[in-house]
Amino acid sequence: MGASHTLDAAQRFASTTQAAEALADRVAEVIRFAARARGRASLLVPGGRTPIPVFEALRTRALPWGQVYISLTDERRVPADSPSSNARLVREHLLRDNAGDAHFHGLHREGIGERADEAACGAALGMLPRPFDAVLLGMGTDGHIASMFPGDPALGRALETGTEARCATTTAPDEPRARLTLTLATLLESRWMALHVNGPGKWDVLQAAVASGDPHQYPVVALLQQRRVPVHVYWSP
Repeated sequence: MGASHTLDAAQRFASTTQAAEALADRVAEVIRFAARARGRASLLVPGGRTPIPVFEALRTRALPWGQVYISLTDERRVPADSPSSNARLVREHLLRDNAGDAHFHGLHREGIGERADEAACGAALGMLPRPFDAVLLGMGTDGHIASMFPGDPALGRALETGTEARCATTTAPDEPRARLTLTLATLLESRWMALHVNGPGKWDVLQAAVASGDPHQYPVVALLQQRRVPVHVYWSP
């Protein structure tokens, strides 16, 4: 699937609520199918504000949550109780109501160095059924995905699709700068993948990224240009 085709096929919604409900419905379908097919289902989710309405819609769905294993696409290397923690965001907005029975595995371990944290991240992912059944990603206003940022010296390593590394430490342009991300190769070990984008500004960034074709300027390009897993784009103004 090429990047231009991905945007042509993007699903556009009139509101963030409609997009969140549609995305929650689709993820729920994927989870139900996976739980029936192999007895367990796996879901990777991003941090940030964009997925919160999806989390709050998804947690109300009647699913076999006790068979669902959840982790993150990336994390800020901060304490688990920090307001900046993606794990805290998931606990507050997703792992409640029906979804309270799900199994959650955070990526970051406090008090260890970069390489040890990458290893801990890989070990956490090892607790989830593979390939991942559903992977949700967002995109920043600079075109970054997960915690893979333009201009970061670690970007090339994180985008290398031939790497065996599951996780990589990276540096964000803003605080908290120390990050942990799944590599692109790891993210692509999935059966179904969605890119969730809100706002006209981010749509413009997405179009600019496709026009550039440069994953080092816009890391989202690497996601859209790969042919391993179709990327379903959900957008609302």
